[in-house]
Amino acid sequence: MYLVGIDIAKYKHQCFIATTHGEVIKEFSFDNNSNGFKVLLEHLQALDHSYEIKIGLEATGHYGNTLKHFLSANSYTFVEFNPYLTKQFFKSTTIRKTKTDKIDARMLARMLASVDYKTLHTKYYHINELKSLCRTRNSLIESRSNTLVQITNALDIIFPEFKRHFNNHLGLTALFILEKYTSPKKIAKLNKNHFEKLYKLSRGKFTYPNFRKLKELAKDTVGIESKSNELKLKLYTKLYHSYNTKIKILEAEIEEIMSYTTSYIKTIPGVSLMSTANILGEVGDFTLFSNPAKLIAFVGYDIAVYQSGESKSYGKLVKRGSSLLRKTVWNIVLGCIREVPVINDYYYKKKNEGKHRNVIFSSIARKLLRIIYYLETNQVSFDQNIIR
Repeated sequence: MYLVGIDIAKYKHQCFIATTHGEVIKEFSFDNNSNGFKVLLEHLQALDHSYEIKIGLEATGHYGNTLKHFLSANSYTFVEFNPYLTKQFFKSTTIRKTKTDKIDARMLARMLASVDYKTLHTKYYHINELKSLCRTRNSLIESRSNTLVQITNALDIIFPEFKRHFNNHLGLTALFILEKYTSPKKIAKLNKNHFEKLYKLSRGKFTYPNFRKLKELAKDTVGIESKSNELKLKLYTKLYHSYNTKIKILEAEIEEIMSYTTSYIKTIPGVSLMSTANILGEVGDFTLFSNPAKLIAFVGYDIAVYQSGESKSYGKLVKRGSSLLRKTVWNIVLGCIREVPVINDYYYKKKNEGKHRNVIFSSIARKLLRIIYYLETNQVSFDQNIIR
């Protein structure tokens, strides 16, 4: 058997090839481009293919995506190691602090000899696209939320009564008013024609009494006239709409991928298509986890355990892994409490026992991850009896 460890970097990768008997076959570096990949392929093709070839990489974000695609296109399987595991493996094998690309490549090859070789199935390769799109969407959503903070900060100075009038929610109508009219003076001068436009925009939700009250608040505001903050309102509301447009484009692409992706997560009531896409993109192949406990640990919802002799105690959530994945699971808990009677009953049972909301949510999150693992590995739709 051949063990191939590849240390990923931005411009140049390091490769170490050895046998399970310890014989070093080749050690070399290659560029992260087509010529470099050809060099790697030549060395791989020179190996005796009557023996198994195991290739190991460390998960390094997007730097290794082109290499992984190249390997799979040439019918080579590989396994990705969690960086935390490689770090712990390195610490367990030496007390030296020296760390180089050559050492890392050798270490990855050694790891291949000591772990299960669970490779990513070819049908999951398009999940990388989903992962990239979902992470970009999440980044834009966070940026969009930040623009609302900036809008609120400006309003607190020039028109502090505005947001409260809209129940502290800056929706489509409120943002339109801020973008078009920007200052309390302009809002106070709005007329019936303006109201009719706002009424249509809000689909009848922005009534005339609301309109009249807003004008009164604008006229009597305690806010300070500030040209700079009026400009900030105009710019940030435009930026907010820009983020909305970009997010819709991403969501359309995500929906396209999900239309030909088989997933049973979306059969769970209260779980949206975007939440399903987030989970699939971050987890990928559920069969890589031998049991649901490993999936829970991967997501970061396992609880730290401290044991010494006969003493045993439990700490906080480990919270290791993808923050987007962990946040998505947390968010779907609320939807499942609303939509799944068994989970709803469990939530209120624990609440009546005096359990803290976060403790209950964490417990439900672990239940949901066990359910998700069962659905995806058995390829069955959700049934409440699964929980019982």
